[in-house]
Amino acid sequence: GGRDGKSFYNSLHQLDLEQLMWRNAQPRHTSHAPMKKSACGMVSFGQDKLVLFAGYGIPSPRVHPGSIFIPNKEFTDGRGWCNEVHLFHTKTGTMSYQPTTGTPP
Repeated sequence: GGRDGKSFYNSLHQLDLEQLMWRNAQPRHTSHAPMKKSACGMVSFGQDKLVLFAGYGIPSPRVHPGSIFIPNKEFTDGRGWCNEVHLFHTKTGTMSYQPTTGTPP
């Protein structure tokens, strides 16, 4: 993901630490893809998962159940903040949406 000053992205890349070479690590299926955004967080979970959470960007046409999107009223292009949580499974190359409950921080 990220932003280049004009557009938001939901791309995913992986750095090979032995060869110091980047490769595209896009999920195999995009039905559970996160919205195009920047300012999100990512942490490793277990041996084979990455947790991608929150962010600022353009909402996906399909809003995931349980996710919250707060528009930024200073812009007219629909950008805003979200609380989405996704798991990227590094072994299978798949992404899954994780619904959350409770009041977000």
